[in-house]
Amino acid sequence: MNKIFVFYLLLLCCLPGLDLKAQNRREHSPEQARQERLQKIQNAKIAYLTERLKLEPEQAQLFWPVYNQYEKEKNELRHQSRVFRDENLETMSEEEIRAGLNKRLEIKQREVSLEKQYMSSFLKVINSRQLAILYRSEREFTQMLLKKFDTKRTQGAQ
Repeated sequence: MNKIFVFYLLLLCCLPGLDLKAQNRREHSPEQARQERLQKIQNAKIAYLTERLKLEPEQAQLFWPVYNQYEKEKNELRHQSRVFRDENLETMSEEEIRAGLNKRLEIKQREVSLEKQYMSSFLKVINSRQLAILYRSEREFTQMLLKKFDTKRTQGAQ
């Protein structure tokens, strides 16, 4: 119980720092500020997942390099899957749209292959219960983060 309290205290301390003060905005470029926010989110995610998975120190040493590589490859695929994000569909031909849809499907298949590959890698370091908790905890962390940002956005709009 005490660990959970410390964890949430840490989380509450990290996440409010995501909004940058005006002074920091002047001192840092927008890209630096973005990188700092992403690093704070990443640190909070590491703390959250470590607590939820109940990783032993020796497990954590083996787990985090595998997880970080998995996240890197998953993010690269996500970036590639934004086929139509910046395109004006009205100006694209049917062939271009079909090619984009095929590319999107190919990337989704690569995502499934990546997940299969890393499932095997994870199971060499953590047990199947911890892996299931990992997948659930990733979703929970994302939902928690989105809820926090939504709350901040609605408070800022008032």
